[in-house]
Amino acid sequence: MENPILISMLNDFSFCPYSIYLHNVYKNADKEMCQSLPQLRGTIAHENVDNKTSSTLMNETQVLPISSEQLGVMGKIDIYRANEKILIERKYKATSKKSTIRN
Repeated sequence: MENPILISMLNDFSFCPYSIYLHNVYKNADKEMCQSLPQLRGTIAHENVDNKTSSTLMNETQVLPISSEQLGVMGKIDIYRANEKILIERKYKATSKKSTIRN
């Protein structure tokens, strides 16, 4: 597949189109230079998924690579719960009282 669109970029675009510009211009720079504090916290919260340590449940597959030639996209599914046929995207969510990690 030539020049696939990363699914993570579509996700970033849905939250903040400007972040795509920052990611591309500063891709080799220190993350603190182009990410806000909530984004940095999100990266830390996502490490358990990336390291496949966020769950030990037998029916959960973590970090599943996916792609579609037809759509021209590629990426990864954070968590797939086979019994329930549910896809889970791990994100950091800041609340007014405390910070939490949500599915």
